[in-house]
Amino acid sequence: MPSNNRITVNLPSKSLYSALKKLAQKTELTLSGLVQKIVIASLRSDATDTLFMEELRADITPEKAGSQGGNLTRILHSTVMIQREKHTPDKLVTLNSRSLVLRDYQYESTIVEFERFAQAATLRNNISNELKKLVRESLREHTIKMAPLIIGQLGGVPDILHLFVKKAVVQYYHDDYGLIHFKIRPELHVLPILINDAMNSKLDLLQIKFKQFKDVAVNGWDKRKYERLILIDNASTSRSGGYFVGVSLYTLDYTADGYKDFYCIPIDDDSARKSVNCMVHIHHRDVKFKRILKPLAP
Repeated sequence: MPSNNRITVNLPSKSLYSALKKLAQKTELTLSGLVQKIVIASLRSDATDTLFMEELRADITPEKAGSQGGNLTRILHSTVMIQREKHTPDKLVTLNSRSLVLRDYQYESTIVEFERFAQAATLRNNISNELKKLVRESLREHTIKMAPLIIGQLGGVPDILHLFVKKAVVQYYHDDYGLIHFKIRPELHVLPILINDAMNSKLDLLQIKFKQFKDVAVNGWDKRKYERLILIDNASTSRSGGYFVGVSLYTLDYTADGYKDFYCIPIDDDSARKSVNCMVHIHHRDVKFKRILKPLAP
């Protein structure tokens, strides 16, 4: 028979659920018993309740996190892991973030795309916002195709790879048949992450978002999830915004469920095949379009 005093609460993230579950095991309470005790301790103010809450906070945010504060952003520049193999000395693997300019590539609008998106814009010798979206999608697909080559230049295989299109110059022209031809030069900011490094940090590296500086300054962030936000240097050339990563209130659980929006890139490592979870970030402010004259025939 259901209790009349029952309350069902949906937690904001799986990481918070995992943190509570670990606390319940450590305190030898059931999960519901722990939540009940937290609620009661939060409403009362006696010494026992205060001590209980302080002990929980210490477990969620251990003292080592304080010493980690100075190195909080280190992982955004360099990710490190000790690689242990049988019969060989331990090897320190270091992968650094970097800028990378890809070769120019061509993209052409099809007849269908032209008829759907380009007719009105062509009369103004311009291109429509819809066609710009198609170009950005082609840029995303091209970047994913180049991911194995990019990983090959890192000096090791990361577990997580963020590819930011920090700048893309798109030159385009109209041919004699009314179709539009594009030449695209992408410049990337490459951010590799090793999973052990990610799990030892409090950065929510699966939820990196582009935000306007004004919006962050005026509206702040979700304080139920993050202590603060950190701007990722060199990930965007926009003057009005950039890519931010949140500093979590608790240790994050990097499970498979969190990678649903990532691309899975299979890579042959030295010892075995490895899957890299890759995310491509493109913001329209970093993609610049420039109309040029039709090239002369050779």
